[in-house]
Amino acid sequence: MTLVDSSTPTQIGQLTAQFTDLAAAMIISQSEPLHAARVVQFAAQAVPGSEHAALTLIKGNQPPVTAAGSSELPFRVDAIQYDTKQGPCLEALLEGDICRADDLATDPQWPRFAARAVRETGVRAMFSVRLFLDASQRGALNFYAMRPNAFSDLDVAIGSIFAAYASMALTSSMHQQRATHLQIAVESNRQIGIAIGILMARKLLTADQAFGELRFASQHLHRKLRDIAAEVATTGELPAVVPGPSNGRAASA
Repeated sequence: MTLVDSSTPTQIGQLTAQFTDLAAAMIISQSEPLHAARVVQFAAQAVPGSEHAALTLIKGNQPPVTAAGSSELPFRVDAIQYDTKQGPCLEALLEGDICRADDLATDPQWPRFAARAVRETGVRAMFSVRLFLDASQRGALNFYAMRPNAFSDLDVAIGSIFAAYASMALTSSMHQQRATHLQIAVESNRQIGIAIGILMARKLLTADQAFGELRFASQHLHRKLRDIAAEVATTGELPAVVPGPSNGRAASA
């Protein structure tokens, strides 16, 4: 089957606009992460036959989750896949790059999933494309339609091209988020170190004793350890602790 028809020039124009928007979003994501919901929003608009789109992620050995969807329907369809442990999304994630069903009412590939999906959600056509992220995370971009044979070969080709862009966008976003988290962790540790030094100097404590006082204040005031440390660094004093019940654990740093 040829991928070219009379509507192709119009579709190409629409696609050019979609990919231009995505490329611009990827550039902006250097300072503002491109979240999964935005990727799904672009995806739903990019594939002509698609009525809904969603992003499924698997982190490490954890079960799959639908990270974002263009509507409620993808979450319902994906929940059936996760429950029956079969479907185009899971197969794309675990075994193949592209999985497609033109009519779930008659498609024999995933019988348990297909029967429930049609009966409970009304979805009839679906295809999923694997996203290449990193060693700790796998993803799939999923497209759904409520009528059979909704996706042409051109639609699947477009979805595959879009998935490559989406992989780059999400990978860039993940790297940015990790860098931000690392920066926050380094700053937190720096504040805690400064606070420990202040308490050691002012109260003639060892490092372990000074950290113990920070931890005690965190437990009893139910405040994050880094916030207690920041106050000590600013004021030179631990915040006052009123005796009372404690859960015995410091708040997360």
